[in-house]
Amino acid sequence: MRVSRSSRIVRHVWSTVPLAVAFLVAACGAPAPSAPPKPDGLIYEDTRRLVRLVDEAAALIAQRGAAAFAEFGRPDSPWRRSSAYLFVYEPSGICAWHGGNAQLIGRNLLDFRDALGKPVVQLITEIARQSDRDASEWIFYLWEDGTDFLPTWKSSYVRKAIAPDGTVYLVGAGSSLVKMEKVFVQRQVDAAARLLREEGREAAFRELRKAGSRFYFLETFVFVLDGQGRSVVDPAFPTMEHRDMANFRDAVGRPVLQEVMAKLETSDAAWVQFLWPKPGRRLPSRKLMYVRKVEAGGQTFLIGSDFFPATPIWMRG
Repeated sequence: MRVSRSSRIVRHVWSTVPLAVAFLVAACGAPAPSAPPKPDGLIYEDTRRLVRLVDEAAALIAQRGAAAFAEFGRPDSPWRRSSAYLFVYEPSGICAWHGGNAQLIGRNLLDFRDALGKPVVQLITEIARQSDRDASEWIFYLWEDGTDFLPTWKSSYVRKAIAPDGTVYLVGAGSSLVKMEKVFVQRQVDAAARLLREEGREAAFRELRKAGSRFYFLETFVFVLDGQGRSVVDPAFPTMEHRDMANFRDAVGRPVLQEVMAKLETSDAAWVQFLWPKPGRRLPSRKLMYVRKVEAGGQTFLIGSDFFPATPIWMRG
């Protein structure tokens, strides 16, 4: 578990890993083919707009197949009027449509990795193997904007779309303005719990420790404690693993881990709120932590992640 955040990994990787040509992200507009709204647990309106944009594009592909791409590219279409753009991939990794860089269309980008070495397109194409016809995932990656000195975090919503002829596409869009949502944290922690149960501790912990892991996202990590509250995996402080965190208290003395462990006595998952200073700040801010209890290899582990939520004024964004 982390009691503070560090950007040392990002700075190191930025200095050693070249970035590939820009090919992904973006969108905040809202075009209008018919795609029914679906409950998603999202708090912020700008995140919901991004989801609607992609869902509506997927609905158009389901109606027209590849002919939908012409609509995406029509100069007066809502997709082109927006400052954002869509991307569409085939399960093989071939870029089928790209609203920001047409030169990428037809290229296989499966080997593309972000500034941390995260296989972004591979993560996108893995959605095609999910059984649900409308399977979706959030993909988080460090991206070079072209105007920033350092790469920035992007959040892309990607979902499966099946054309009338049965062809499967992965359509998505992303933004660097998406705020951290509770559902992002919950889905990442739940995925880490599944990885531990299915692959075992050695493989799961190795993946969780990787800088290019999917479990490093939006300046936070997934951590692992043992059943007594001792640190097992802590990517933020890799040289300080095995710390006893059971008695960790927040900025006002609240026994955070004791509260989590008490909740997990009667539940497999728990949320807790506490106060902690943001990096570079002295005054404490509200922080949320989500933790799951997992049994694996005859041992109990606590897998979780924490983050600073956006201040309420931005919840209208």
